[in-house]
Order: sequence, then C-alpha cells, then structure tokens
Amino acid sequence: MSERAKPWSSTAFRLAIQFGAIMVLTVIVVLAVFYVQTVGVLRARVDRQAEVNLRRLADHERKYGQAALEAEIHQFLQDGVNTDTEIIILMDSHGVPIVGNAAVIPARRLTTMGIRELKVRRGQQMVTGRVAVAELSGGRSLAVGADMQQQRDMEALIGRASLLAALFALCMAVIGALLFRRLVDERAADIRNTMSRVAAGDLRQRIPVSERADEFSLLNRDINNMLDRLEQLMEGIRHVSNTIAHNLRTPLTRITLQLRNARQLPADEQAATLMRVAGEVEELGVVFDKLLQIAEVESGTTRAAFGPVDVNALLLDVAEFYEPLLDESGGTLETDVQGRLAALGDGDLIASAVANLLDNAIKYGGAGGDAVHVALRARAATLDGQPRGAPGIEILVRDNGPGVAPQSIEKMTTRFFRERKDRRGYGLGLASVHAITQLHGGRLEFRNLERGLQVRIWLPEAQA
Repeated sequence: MSERAKPWSSTAFRLAIQFGAIMVLTVIVVLAVFYVQTVGVLRARVDRQAEVNLRRLADHERKYGQAALEAEIHQFLQDGVNTDTEIIILMDSHGVPIVGNAAVIPARRLTTMGIRELKVRRGQQMVTGRVAVAELSGGRSLAVGADMQQQRDMEALIGRASLLAALFALCMAVIGALLFRRLVDERAADIRNTMSRVAAGDLRQRIPVSERADEFSLLNRDINNMLDRLEQLMEGIRHVSNTIAHNLRTPLTRITLQLRNARQLPADEQAATLMRVAGEVEELGVVFDKLLQIAEVESGTTRAAFGPVDVNALLLDVAEFYEPLLDESGGTLETDVQGRLAALGDGDLIASAVANLLDNAIKYGGAGGDAVHVALRARAATLDGQPRGAPGIEILVRDNGPGVAPQSIEKMTTRFFRERKDRRGYGLGLASVHAITQLHGGRLEFRNLERGLQVRIWLPEAQA
C-alpha cells in the first residue's frame, strides 16, 4: 500500500482528526448537559405538580373530612385534565385502595412519605409512576402523581437524538479531516513538484502563488524568494568561475611561454625572466587571497564575533594611514566624523571596506591632471533617509574624479569588473566591500556627483 493510500500517514489528517475528536467530545459534553438538564426539568415539574395536588387534597381532607376528600378525588379524575397520565390512590391503614385510578403493586401499606417512584397497576397496564405520598388521619395514606412513561419516552427520544447528533459530528469530523488532508496535499503538491524539478537542476522553476494571502501563499512566496536568491548565487558562482578562468588564462599562458622561452636564453636573461614570472605568480596569489577573503565573508562565519565598533576611532585610524600617501602626491584627505557613532559588526572588516574605497578614490580621483581630493565622512542616518527608517550609520567616500558611466554602476561590485583597463587592479576591491556590507546587514550605494563619485555604506547601529 502506498503512502498516499494511508490517510493516517498525513500530518494534516492527524491534526484534523485530533481537532475533530475535540469537536465530537465537545458535542457529547454539550448534549449530555442538555440531556441531564432537560430530564431534570421534566422531573422537577412532575414532582412540583404532584406536591401541589397532594397538598391541596390533604388540606381539603382536613377541612371537610374523608367523604369530601373522596368526592374531590372523583371530581379530580373526571375533570379531563391529564386523565391519561395522572395517578391518585387513597388507601386505608392496611394499604387497601379506597378510591383512585390505580393500585400499588404489590399491595401494601406505604410507609415512605414524600416523592418516590412507585409501581402501580393502572387499568390493565403495569406502569411506573412518580408520586408524592402523605399520611392522613386514621392511618390512611394518599399518593398523588403521574405516569412516567411519557417522560421516559421523552428521555429516550432526547437520548436517541443526542446519539445521532454525536454520530453525525463524528462523521463530519472524519469527512472534514479527509477533505482537509486533500486540500493540504493539493497545496503541498505544487511545492513538492517544484522542489523536485529544482533538485533536478532547473533553478528557474517557481511555485504558483495565489492572490489569497493565506499561509500557503506566504510560504510559496518565501520559497520563491529563496529560489531567486539561490539562482542568483548559482549564477554568480558560474559567472565567477568563468571570469576566473578567463582572467587567469592570459597570465598563466604568459607564464608558461616565458618559462619555455627561458630554456633557450642565456643565464643572465633567464634570471630576469624568472623574476618576472615570480612577480606574476605573486600577483595570482594576491588574486586568490582576495577571492578567498570574499568567500569567507560571504559564508558569514565571522558574524559570530560581531560587537559594537567605534566608528569614530576606526575612521580616524584609516585616515591617518592614508593621509601621508595623499600628501606625497599633492592631494588631500578631508575627514569629518559627526557625533559618537557605534556600529554592530567586525571592526577589521569595516576598516578593510573603507580602505578599499579610499584606494579606489585615490586611484581614480583627480581629472585632467588635478590633484586628488578625497572626503571621508560619517554620521548617523536611517536606512532610507526617512525619519522612521531603521537607525544606523552612513560612511561616505567622495573623490573628484570623472565618475563612472551610468550603465556601469550596477556592475561595480561584480568580481573582476574594471571600467578603466588602463589602471592597475584586479577588479575585486568593490566586490569585497559589497560582501562585507551584506554580511553586516547594510547597504552599498554609488552615485555620480557633479564632479566625482560618492560611495555610501550604511551599517546598522549598535544598540546600547
């Protein structure tokens, strides 16, 4: 038997059955309370009516005597009210009926007074009556009540109706569980089918999302977002692999050719060739180190060491390191830190990101032979610039270079992308900055100014 043929193998079915069982139990409890209350009300009404009639007849006997009581009983039995259910028996001191419409079975003197159930012969039938018994003068006793058969029929009717209601509730619970299981299975089938195709390698598959904002729609939307991110990452991996292969093919080919040609060169020229080859190998090592650093940052393994970072001190330290470099070339570095700023993250990584931005600003700043001028600023700011946005810190790096082409802004953080091929570099600096910003839950933005480029890093604020 397949798993699909076993309803109890479904979590949805088991949950629905459990809630159905609770519903059935609730119905049973409610019906039981209804039954007890209804029967109680009916019996209380019969008892109350019997006591009223007994008291009235007993008072009549005390006032007018036995003969008047017997006449009143005859009148009572012939008034046409409840004649098919009422029971009245006047007995002497030995239990022999004097007047009435029934006889006690077995014949005996009643010694228990008050409300009680009593078997009597009424006409040709043996019935159980609920009567009120009182002792009169001269040892006589009077029993007044009603036949309980109709009440018992009513109790049986209520009991059957309650049982049918409980069975109906049970059937509805089972049917509801099966329908609920089928509904959940149909909604989950889209997820299973899509995920099986994704597992087979088709990352473009997405789960259909309905317009209803129910739990499955929200889950499908979240899974689709995850698949979008997975496709982006896989596409990024393929792009990086292709780019690495493309960028390393030329230097490796050049190294191979130089080594082959070195065999035929004199000893002094061989030494110079080997020095050039060693330099290119070292550059390849730098490229791989940067790639490994980016991969480590993107893995998120350093997030566990996050803590409050004093942005003021960090930026001043980085600026102090770069100021002599700019002074030698006639450039300037303007540093402006406003307020007491603290970000949540890794200080070394944030310093590395700022250093990469300053390297780019120094490399590409200045235009038309002008000296390079770089501005490094930090201040408290919200994520989207709105008053109610997420609180954080923004770090701005501006240069006075020619900026970048608008179509290149989106490619700035792509590995090995270099807009200007005439400058030395590996095209990994901004990719590293982007990875560090993403790790910290921040945002990296580029904007061309009237003259120069502004880079904005937004980082979440460290809570006090």
